[in-house]
Amino acid sequence: MSLVGTAIGAVSQVMLPFIFEEEDQIGALSLLNSISKIFATIFTLGFAQITLQVFSSFRNDEKGHSGFLMFAMLYSIAGAGLGLITFYWFHDFFVGVGDDYKLIRSISYLIFPIIFFKIFFANLDAYMRMLFASVVGIFWEGLMLKLGILVGVLLFWLGWIDFQYTAYVYSFALSLPGIALIYLTFKKTAVIQMPERSLLAKDKRSAIISYGVYGILGAASSILVVSIDQVMLNKMVGTDAVGVYSVLFFAGMLISIPARGIKRISASVLSESWKKNDKANIQLVYEKSVNNQTVIGIYLFVVGWLCIEPALTFLPDYQFALYVFFFVGLGQLFDMMTGINSEIIATSQAYKMNTYFNFVLAVLVIGLNFVFIQEWSVVGAAAASAIAMFIVNIARWFYLKQKFDFQPFDKRTLYHVGIGFLLVLFFKWLPLPLNPLTQMLVYIVAITLIFWTIIFYFDLAPDLKKWWKKILSRINPS
Repeated sequence: MSLVGTAIGAVSQVMLPFIFEEEDQIGALSLLNSISKIFATIFTLGFAQITLQVFSSFRNDEKGHSGFLMFAMLYSIAGAGLGLITFYWFHDFFVGVGDDYKLIRSISYLIFPIIFFKIFFANLDAYMRMLFASVVGIFWEGLMLKLGILVGVLLFWLGWIDFQYTAYVYSFALSLPGIALIYLTFKKTAVIQMPERSLLAKDKRSAIISYGVYGILGAASSILVVSIDQVMLNKMVGTDAVGVYSVLFFAGMLISIPARGIKRISASVLSESWKKNDKANIQLVYEKSVNNQTVIGIYLFVVGWLCIEPALTFLPDYQFALYVFFFVGLGQLFDMMTGINSEIIATSQAYKMNTYFNFVLAVLVIGLNFVFIQEWSVVGAAAASAIAMFIVNIARWFYLKQKFDFQPFDKRTLYHVGIGFLLVLFFKWLPLPLNPLTQMLVYIVAITLIFWTIIFYFDLAPDLKKWWKKILSRINPS
């Protein structure tokens, strides 16, 4: 499902530079998403952290989980109200003032409903994940949202709607997951009731406030890492720069798609493991996440980095931003190679450390962006994110090693990195006098065959090898 959604999203993103004549049109649409994401994430008011820490104590289908759903609804309404008021106050700062920002200002009012429904989606998705229904959020955010955006892009391409109406469709698509989960969470919950006194008892209240505060700080910091670069580019360079950056940024972010599903599913598993003090299972999940994500991440990065240059021959105006993909992809690869470190910390009693790490990450990203964007424009923004991601993920790994004696790495990690590095060197030095499409096809086929043959032959990814054998057995049962 997530793969289908990724494919649809990729098609939409690839079409944008060919369909929209002006880069600032792409930039304006991207800012609808990035600005709303900043406010929506902050004004979830740390509900995901609260849910991770306390939901297990109230899990009971027959009692409606002590009214946890209505607690989530009321909490989301409060967060949405605060978020909308705050965006109204800071509208000009985030959107920009003057003729250079005329296009984004003309559609910026659409950010209000997007913030509202994104808050509901984030909070209700956290609730659904604790009910072991994480696939619901993946379906609506990973598939239906992407499909809605593709519909808007196609309608614009066919000339059936203008840019203004394309922005309407785009904003509706971004809001759709939240609309859907408002309905689906009520359907999923057997007993609907108002929050019980036990949920908001005095001894629980102080803990919930603490979880919420640290959740807000952690969420605010983490979202700045993936969204503030576009806002800063809009302010420091222009909306057209955001358009160029967003296309290459999306391509680099594709590398991390497989890890998102693992992280979503792992949250409930880790939460239960911490509740039982089952550190052995946490260590096992940590090891598996590092091994699987490293193999997949390196494969996707190698394929992407070799293919992006011939791909950009079709977009000459974007070729100067080639290294945006490199640095964004590298940053995501660093994150994947350190596994579910953030999720382990977030679900533990040391959850406050996640806030501190995310705060440092945000400070690094903002500071490095400010310096690098002035020097290297869009490439500088990507480089800033990569450096910050590397530093903080190393710090998280070191903390988990010292605090809990968790160590997810082994010699296979070095083999994975070595294989990827050698493949890049070989194909970069190997002349391929082919047209761009054929060149990309050769890269994809050759790297896929070589990389996975080595990985499976030397048993460097046991879980993926088992999964592949299962697929083959279904195709050919004999």
